[in-house]
Amino acid sequence: MDVKRKFGALILTSVIVVSVVFWYTQQKLYSTEQVMNSLWDKYEVQSYQIGDTDPVISIDVYEKNDIPEVEKYLKAKLSKDDLEHYEIEVFSRWS
Repeated sequence: MDVKRKFGALILTSVIVVSVVFWYTQQKLYSTEQVMNSLWDKYEVQSYQIGDTDPVISIDVYEKNDIPEVEKYLKAKLSKDDLEHYEIEVFSRWS
């Protein structure tokens, strides 16, 4: 009986480890760049720039009316650390 119990524990442990590894690899890793790239799909963004030396994220949108929506989207999607580190600047040169 002792051998069966050890074998069962080994199988159970293996299943748990494989499940955790699978779950972890399926999670999308967060990056500021991924959030910024998602803007292209959601809104009509002309360009964006993430400052290296100056902590500013600048986003140029085509429609002035999109500015509040883009700001709201970024506040929801960017991490708390990014929101504290970067100043977000959304503007439109077209309207």
